[in-house]
Amino acid sequence: MITPRGYLSWSQLFLWESAPERYKDYYLDGIGNSIPLSRGVVLGKDVATALETGEETGDELRDLVIAQIPRLADSEREIKATIKIGKIEIPLLGKLDASSKDLMTIKEYKTGQTKWTQKLVDKQGQITMYCVIIQALTGEIPKDIELVHIPTKALPDGKLELTGDIIRIPTERTTIDILKMKSRIKNAWLGIGKMCEEAII
Repeated sequence: MITPRGYLSWSQLFLWESAPERYKDYYLDGIGNSIPLSRGVVLGKDVATALETGEETGDELRDLVIAQIPRLADSEREIKATIKIGKIEIPLLGKLDASSKDLMTIKEYKTGQTKWTQKLVDKQGQITMYCVIIQALTGEIPKDIELVHIPTKALPDGKLELTGDIIRIPTERTTIDILKMKSRIKNAWLGIGKMCEEAII
């Protein structure tokens, strides 16, 4: 099957489900690849880079907050697996913010002003998709899963800064959650493939 990337990632799945036309613009037509990153995304990337490299950002408050964020053995670990759903094989790709060596413990870091609740974390699709990949690799669903929220606030000049809080919300995924995500993955993969075929014709 022809697809823009040859694999399915969470960002592709999320964009496909929420806005198929935007998916087409971005992945098939290349529109939007040069759009400047928002301040929130830039701050999130700065935090992720500091967590991965261990280097300080030069901002005292930011570095103090980052030093308190829980870490695991691996950071920014890429995981790949091909799952089979019926007769369809679907290559999946993910990047874990933090994980143990055996992948049974994972953490997802989220900066921003979103008010993360237990319900939102339990339904967070990115974590579930990562669990699908991990189950394909290990035969097991991670047992220790946590979303770590690093809240931000807007300053009077419009810049964003960390509030200094760190909110840790544990969650779990069941076999039913995995099956539901596989159904979403299959539907997205087939839909994206159909869109690509129509674009070629």
